[in-house]
Amino acid sequence: MEWLPDSIPSLALDPLVPLPFIIGFGIIALIAALLAGAGRLRSMFLRSFAAIAVIAALLNPQSVEEDRTPLRDIALIISDGSESVMLGTRADQVNTALDGLQAKLSTDNTLELVTARIPMDSDGTRLTATLIEALGNIPSARLAGVIVVTDGQIHDLPNSADGILPVGVPFHAFVIGDPKRRDRRIRATLAPRYGLVGEQAEFQIQVDDPGFEGERAQIEIKLNGELIARFGAIIGNQISIPLTIERRGSNTVELSVAEAPDELTIKNNVFVSEISGIRDRLQVLLVTGEPHRGGRAWRNLLKSDPAVDLVQFTILTNPGIKYTNARQNELSLIAFPTRELFEEKLDEFDLIIFDQFKRRGRGANGRMSRPLLPAIYFQNIAEYVERGGALLTATGPAFATADSIYRSPLAAVLPARPTGETVEVSFRPTLNTKGERHPITADFKNGASDSWGPWYRIIENAAVSGDVLMEGPGGEPLLIIDSVREGRVGMLMSDQAWLWAKGYQGGGPYSEMFRRMAHWLMGEPDLAAERLSARADGDTLVIERNSLGDEVADVLVEKPDGTSETVTLTARGDGRFTGTVSTSGQGAYRLSSGTLATVTAIGALNPKEFSDLTPTTNILAPFVNATGGFGQLIGDGTNLPSLRRVSPTAATSGNNWYGLRAYERYNVDASRRAPLAPGWLFFLLAAIALAWAWRREGQ
Repeated sequence: MEWLPDSIPSLALDPLVPLPFIIGFGIIALIAALLAGAGRLRSMFLRSFAAIAVIAALLNPQSVEEDRTPLRDIALIISDGSESVMLGTRADQVNTALDGLQAKLSTDNTLELVTARIPMDSDGTRLTATLIEALGNIPSARLAGVIVVTDGQIHDLPNSADGILPVGVPFHAFVIGDPKRRDRRIRATLAPRYGLVGEQAEFQIQVDDPGFEGERAQIEIKLNGELIARFGAIIGNQISIPLTIERRGSNTVELSVAEAPDELTIKNNVFVSEISGIRDRLQVLLVTGEPHRGGRAWRNLLKSDPAVDLVQFTILTNPGIKYTNARQNELSLIAFPTRELFEEKLDEFDLIIFDQFKRRGRGANGRMSRPLLPAIYFQNIAEYVERGGALLTATGPAFATADSIYRSPLAAVLPARPTGETVEVSFRPTLNTKGERHPITADFKNGASDSWGPWYRIIENAAVSGDVLMEGPGGEPLLIIDSVREGRVGMLMSDQAWLWAKGYQGGGPYSEMFRRMAHWLMGEPDLAAERLSARADGDTLVIERNSLGDEVADVLVEKPDGTSETVTLTARGDGRFTGTVSTSGQGAYRLSSGTLATVTAIGALNPKEFSDLTPTTNILAPFVNATGGFGQLIGDGTNLPSLRRVSPTAATSGNNWYGLRAYERYNVDASRRAPLAPGWLFFLLAAIALAWAWRREGQ
């Protein structure tokens, strides 16, 4: 609406002489009048009138006419656009309330409406940030009030309204939604961020379902995508759950509660936590079967890692080689504690390394001695691997003989069997296709093997399981790895790796490659060959899959809103596969492909937005009360209170009504001045008053 200018007269002064002169004259005139009164002269009033007339003439009063354009007051309306308002019919309820407000306020020609919207944010509903940004574009002297339409769940509200709103400006909150609508949710009251691998971390969880306390709800617990437990829990009670940390690095814990009938949303039925598994110290047992020129290479490698505690034994001799009647403890510098190591404390080790170890030796009489380790100990080691242990065998010529550890129960977990031949020829180790893809060796491709130093011996073998990463002459398996149930095994089919450690003819990546080998054996997640991961890129979830194979299974993506989608990945070469899927808001996305599973988050794993979805005025009440505003649940958005325009000093809320300030401000477009009266008229009045005063005094 266009505002027509009004002609409103007012007064202004344009002194004829400096103001101090006028003030001085007025003081003198006042004193003279008082003296006249003290002398009982009958002219005190007339003298005063004459002085006032002279002063008025000197002040030169002007009549001012202004063309004024009234300024409309501004009402700021903020609507909630966070994810919690997108649930059910809440978005429609917000729009209904906004339409009703705008229809009512637009009928007032003295009001201007300014709107703002709270955006979606991973940190929850950020009303204060939106309010401050909107106020920056509004003149504070014209702000009639602020109206917020929301579900009441605000996550950045300060403790006080001081400094945010101008003094006297009311803040009104209209809360939509049905507070009786059912919403079951699960949360962790205690969720550790770190835990020792192999030890238990204590979680405390609670299922909330207002109005249904005491009932039972089904809970599922998953660790790294695998179902650990399923049981019933009493709603409202805290539950302690001990979980054993499986691996080093990130471990994903998923706690979910079964959906309730007619529930508002299932987005908060899952709580996801990431706990970092750390190792106190890595315990490694190194057993060297006999002294050899590369005997210190493994020791130096392992001792260079500050996270490793190394226990090493070197077998200097075998019973029966020379002193056929001597017992083992009589031939050892330090007795080999076989029973303690391989029965009592076997599970305390993270990795066991056999370096050129053989079961027994041949005595001076030509007869074979009894085995250094009985078959039961090799059986214990095999079972240790299957339970999750790690074993590395660095073979030598003995592996191809009757003394081979393959001729023991350990053969059940070894990925290669000897053919009985040892090949002695100069060759350079090379990476095969799997070796170029596996994280243990992938960084050493790109032709680097051409500059590696040569080796001169390889134990001929046949790979029966696992993956061959490095090869010798004629494609002979050289470095083999395998997963055996819960554990891992690695085999190096040569005793020449120490040449790399010595830098012979350029050497090779001995330290880094075999350090990675050791950490892969001990379950380092970042070195896993089969990996599944995802990351957010705008409104798209980018899925990445690494594999040693040429084909991978499709990926099932379960979204926070309960929907799922299957994605077929595209090969990118070198064992990399990628795919994309559109996102559906923030929260935890669960991905599974074959036996692999992972969880990734967009925004936050457990968004504040879904921590509590009950419509409430309690959170905004302190802010509303501090500004004299009005707060009320308006249900579906149709139950709006009545509006009143109030003066700058009046109350701004009452019983089912809210008020907006009316300031009646304006802009002056033009002004005109004219003397209020001719100057001579004031002097004439002063002369008449003085003449009359003299006449009365003369009487």
